[in-house]
Amino acid sequence: MPKQRQKYDALEIAENANLENFKIRLKLHQQGGTDYPTFCKDCAENGVEGWKMDLNKMTCTYFDKNQNNILEEIVPS
Repeated sequence: MPKQRQKYDALEIAENANLENFKIRLKLHQQGGTDYPTFCKDCAENGVEGWKMDLNKMTCTYFDKNQNNILEEIVPS
């Protein structure tokens, strides 16, 4: 079976979160100013490793490399 090629390059997550800059980039993305790959790059550069959605509470929580929650926001309904 041939090895599948990854669609995107791996991103290096910054060691320290830059919450203020991340909030600016997040708002830009939410307003349609960036595409998804750019948003993922912005997350990595600002120390955000990922996010988790809670559809019961309708929140999205962003976390760093140590799994520390660094920002929680309400998902608009």
